[in-house]
Amino acid sequence: MQILRSPVRVFLSMALRSPSYDPPRSVVSVMRRTPPSLSSSCGVGRPTTSRMARLRSSSLSSSSSLSSVSSSSNLHHEEGNQSNTDNIPPLSDCPLPFDEGPYSAAEVRITEGEATEDDDDDDDITFLDKLHTCMDIWTQNDYNSAWVHVPVRRASLIGTLVPELGFDLHHTNSATQTIVLKKWLREGAEDNIPPLATHQVGCAGFVLNDENEILLIKEWTGPPSSRTPTKQWKMPGGLLDAGESFEDAACREVWEETGIACDFESILTFWHRHGLKFGRSDLYYVCLLRPKTLDIRIDPVEVSEAIWMPIDEFLQTQDHPLIHHVLRTSFRIDPSRPPLLVGSHERIQPVAEMEAGSVQWPNRPPYPTYTSVKRQ
Repeated sequence: MQILRSPVRVFLSMALRSPSYDPPRSVVSVMRRTPPSLSSSCGVGRPTTSRMARLRSSSLSSSSSLSSVSSSSNLHHEEGNQSNTDNIPPLSDCPLPFDEGPYSAAEVRITEGEATEDDDDDDDITFLDKLHTCMDIWTQNDYNSAWVHVPVRRASLIGTLVPELGFDLHHTNSATQTIVLKKWLREGAEDNIPPLATHQVGCAGFVLNDENEILLIKEWTGPPSSRTPTKQWKMPGGLLDAGESFEDAACREVWEETGIACDFESILTFWHRHGLKFGRSDLYYVCLLRPKTLDIRIDPVEVSEAIWMPIDEFLQTQDHPLIHHVLRTSFRIDPSRPPLLVGSHERIQPVAEMEAGSVQWPNRPPYPTYTSVKRQ
């Protein structure tokens, strides 16, 4: 979305920073001529005399308050008989409601409400003035960062938050349709807030039945009108949903793609690769699953074919590098000398795997934790 710049923005910034600022006649004239559509896109509107007075009055009050705090601070410093904390304004003075977040953060969430376009003009001016006051209070109370969650409909605010108030775009939230910006408040200290997630996390199901057969699929590739099956057999799998465990994700992906219900047993291995789309890295886990059913019902949208393939046959006919790695390292099967598992009455077991457990801090829920276990 293109953010329009206008003299209104210039006026707002200067008015906020200097209570004595008097805009030139040319600026006032341009502001008065600003058509409604442009003023709405700028998010500030057509400032009337009363609005300008409100801004100046509020900014003057804020500056006087800060001057008073500064003078009081110097006096107490000279006297040396009172704590510096006496000069810090309480958080209850913040004119905006906020939540405390990670990294000693203060987070403000703008609500959309049922405002009209004219109301939005007033809301933007009022909000920016209040945010300016809050940032002073948060800084004096040793907060590290300030965060603003901006609804898409109020995106015009970004044109002031970024260039004028020093906020940076951190990420967007598609679920809430908001744009999240942050500002580091500790001047002279390094900004240690990480960017939004740099990794995607996925898992595959190594589904092994009692006949020592593994469940394999071929996906579709190409546009829907001329799609063709992939050449290589692979394990069913995909990306984890937000908040989903490895156990649930692996079983869900196998069920969605093949119709096979499974029980999770362990994690066998994982890879960590880089340079994917959008600059992301990838963590991909292979989970050992035991099937509860054997009848295959594929998802025809994603999967072209699915089969149960004996491990012996796989080793002799297929070259999927990840599955070969799992058989060689987790099951100690040498692909160059495959065992004769056909007709075996015992399901092979991994020599090492990561079993599910948990670690728990006091007064917190347990965290799923996976620990390597070596089999005898």
